[in-house]
Amino acid sequence: DGLGLKGSGGYRYFGAAKDLPGVKELFARHAAKMTKRKRGDIYKYITPDYYGLRDEEDGVLLELEGNMAVENRKKLKRIQEDFAQLKQDNQSHQKQQNNGKEGGDTDDSSVEDLFLDGLENGVAANEAVPSQEVVAQVLLEKKRKDLLSRFL
Repeated sequence: DGLGLKGSGGYRYFGAAKDLPGVKELFARHAAKMTKRKRGDIYKYITPDYYGLRDEEDGVLLELEGNMAVENRKKLKRIQEDFAQLKQDNQSHQKQQNNGKEGGDTDDSSVEDLFLDGLENGVAANEAVPSQEVVAQVLLEKKRKDLLSRFL
């Protein structure tokens, strides 16, 4: 029975023809392609570097992360200060308006609206996130305004 190669048009090699120099190399190349890699062989060449377990050994990554953490803290502090200033300005503006009026309701919805306007496209990890109460209050105020605009 002869040995055939895939893609050789069905040609089979018998007897001494299998031992010819060109044919031997064809069979060797074909046998190398046919050997299936086992899972253990694949994992044998995976080092801890592949999983990122040695990333912190040289100190470069730790230095970069430290710099980013410092920048993020500064940015968060600046955002918190801006928000506090905005809230304080809004409260003083409302006090001025309420001095001329009697019994006006004083809600901070406009402050939350201004703060939440930039958050519609998502929140980065280093930005201040409003609390659940603030979000609920803002949503309630928006629903109230929608209903009032429909019926008035």
